[in-house]
Amino acid sequence: MLNYLRQVAVCESVREMIKQALAQSDDAGIRQKANAIPTHDSILRAVSLDPSINDEETLKAFIVKHILTNLRLTETQKEYLNLNG
Repeated sequence: MLNYLRQVAVCESVREMIKQALAQSDDAGIRQKANAIPTHDSILRAVSLDPSINDEETLKAFIVKHILTNLRLTETQKEYLNLNG
């Protein structure tokens, strides 16, 4: 398991990457979703509930999936933003 400080750093990095991708979209509806990205606390609470997260890559994948689920982007929007992987 990664220590909490490393989890916070990874979470911030992933949140910022997604926020920038949303802000650069041509679609105003997608840009607005940047304000709906879950907080660090919310994301890290969800991380703490999944005991299978034991490395940085798994953590990043989990955080991306968690954020995209909360934003309720369509598959087309996700592909357009290139956030699925």
